[in-house]
Amino acid sequence: MRLLIISILCLVLPGCLSISPELEWKDVISDHEPVLNVLGLISADSVVTSFVRVHRSLNMSESEDTLVRDTIGGNIFIYYAPRYVVRDANVIVSNGNDDYFFEIPQFIVEDDDTIFTDTYFYAGDDLDPQPGETWSLSVTTPGGLSLTGETTVPPLPQLNKEQLPDTFYLHQEIDISWLPLSDNYQIINARNLFSYYYDEYEYYYYEGERPDYKCGIIQSAIIAPEEDSITFRREFCEDDTDSTDWDGDWLIIGLMSMDQNYYDHFIKYGQEDPEFTSLFLGVGGSGRNYGIEGGIGVFGSIAMDRAFMPMKWNR
Repeated sequence: MRLLIISILCLVLPGCLSISPELEWKDVISDHEPVLNVLGLISADSVVTSFVRVHRSLNMSESEDTLVRDTIGGNIFIYYAPRYVVRDANVIVSNGNDDYFFEIPQFIVEDDDTIFTDTYFYAGDDLDPQPGETWSLSVTTPGGLSLTGETTVPPLPQLNKEQLPDTFYLHQEIDISWLPLSDNYQIINARNLFSYYYDEYEYYYYEGERPDYKCGIIQSAIIAPEEDSITFRREFCEDDTDSTDWDGDWLIIGLMSMDQNYYDHFIKYGQEDPEFTSLFLGVGGSGRNYGIEGGIGVFGSIAMDRAFMPMKWNR
């Protein structure tokens, strides 16, 4: 990389407007050494899967993308892939008794579409993190990069489901309570079941417009330790008319607890410095690390509880 240096004689000499500035090219050399940038999650939940994503920072001489040629099932695929994604790492997660080797699935084929993934998963069915357990992470690469991590699984959150109504009516207000945690933050969120499906397909069927029945339901809040309840109501929506689209839909209330690493990375400092809430950092800098030694990123853990109730427009 070359940097154009412009003479500053004009700042100190009279009549310099008649003098052509002297130009000089100088080489700029970076002494940055690439480091691993990891997002790892241990999940004590049967729905959310534990995973690890491994990236590395780039030095100034590297391009952002690289052309990849893969042979899968006898077919040749050529595509551009981010150079910062590390797909050949040795990723091991351990609870102190057993080691679990995480790998990247080669490909996923849906309706003749090939989807390349860059996330490491455990292929077995015996990974079962429990509250209070300490889990460690080890990542090494053929290029000599390495890091370690550690997280303690948070307590299982507990909604007071017996206090919830059997049915949620769109114009009612309900109190949601849970077992408070003394040391861990939680996140509570609400959304309707159909929104999970239409989030994926609404672009094709609704040309980017959100269906009316999603309006006002999707909400979330950060719960501090010792907090134990919240009042939920559907937010005001324009053009709010009677609709049978709500019939057959379900309100899903989710309560997620998190360890300190997760909270620090995504909540506490993520709001102040959003650059480091994304794994796609890619270039330079030492960054921040939470639960990580020898690199940047986060190794955290979560647990979940959920409640479901059918939704109706009116009583």
